[in-house]
Amino acid sequence: MVTKKILIVDDDKDLLIALKAILENNNYNVLTAINKIEGWEKLKGEKPDLAILDVMMDTSHEGFEMAREIKKDPEFVDMPILMLTSISDVTGVNFSAAASDPDWLPADEYIDKPVEPDELLEQVQNLLSDEE
Repeated sequence: MVTKKILIVDDDKDLLIALKAILENNNYNVLTAINKIEGWEKLKGEKPDLAILDVMMDTSHEGFEMAREIKKDPEFVDMPILMLTSISDVTGVNFSAAASDPDWLPADEYIDKPVEPDELLEQVQNLLSDEE
């Protein structure tokens, strides 16, 4: 079985450590980045199978920007994106209803923070199995 590679981009270093531990304990290879710039470097260099993106990092919409750029890049257009964020708490907008909208929120799935490990693993598994 080939180990799937997951890139997590989030500015919360404690969350990165926790998510990485959860995913690595379930046999995923995990890369982390704290912002869009570092995320793109890892994306281009490592070619992950899935990206998990926060929205609010260096700017309040950086994750949305990165998701749009990923889906416009021919090399990564088919890579699934999971948005994992607490922006709904801040804005009051139900972003999960807009997931997969290519212009507004080009992510394949959306989960509000905090996330339970089982929910995260289920979404990751679903997105990676859809890819095959």
